[in-house]
Amino acid sequence: MSRKNHKMIDGRLLQTNKKYSQLKMKQKEKIAEWMFQATRDYYMKKYTFPNDKHLEEVVDSVYEKIEDAEIWIPYGEVFKHYKSKRSDINKRVRKSLNEKEESRIEKVCFMNMCMIQDDKGNVLALDKVNDSYTGTTFPGGHVEANEIFQKSMIREVWEETGLTIEAPKLGGLYHWHKGGMHYVITLYKSDKFTGELKSSEEGRVYWIPLEELKTKELATGMEHVLKILESEKVDECYMHLEADGYVGDLY
Repeated sequence: MSRKNHKMIDGRLLQTNKKYSQLKMKQKEKIAEWMFQATRDYYMKKYTFPNDKHLEEVVDSVYEKIEDAEIWIPYGEVFKHYKSKRSDINKRVRKSLNEKEESRIEKVCFMNMCMIQDDKGNVLALDKVNDSYTGTTFPGGHVEANEIFQKSMIREVWEETGLTIEAPKLGGLYHWHKGGMHYVITLYKSDKFTGELKSSEEGRVYWIPLEELKTKELATGMEHVLKILESEKVDECYMHLEADGYVGDLY
């Protein structure tokens, strides 16, 4: 064996002119992953991909891992390979970042509900008659596209009760996931209103003492809504699904 292209390192005879193509497949896979990670780290720090002047910065960090893994390949071979593959590596980094961003996005359905109080200790109740949601609850509904949350609450109350509330105050959140959708109900309170009370197709509305309302057949989740709106320490309820159905966690 000729020793011209070899030298002894740590008791091993290693080829100094070894080509990248001569590496084992597992070694190539490791290096490819290190190149991807180093490029992504560079981009996350500087919000741009390395140009020709800064390729060494990435390759240096990759080569440190190569040496730690005791993979023998000349630095120049690694640099040349990275330079030839950087376009593909950049594309992979972009894709990974887009997927990460998309993973934070979910479909959301916004709704609202308002506890309206008069000066006699009563609240405005709604006996809901919807097939999928029945029982005694507070006025409310869905937030429409491009609609301001507070204005949506004012609109829903007017449509279901005939009353126009003023400056409803946000009191908390009630939410859950179902069928790939995140359902979020913004809870409001109001004690200022004008107009004449009238029921709608959503159900009968009427004034009732708050403690008496609690004894009625409440709509699903209303016990949690009341805890949020009556408490100064509880702001949120998330309903998580268990074997026997949804269970509320208060925060």
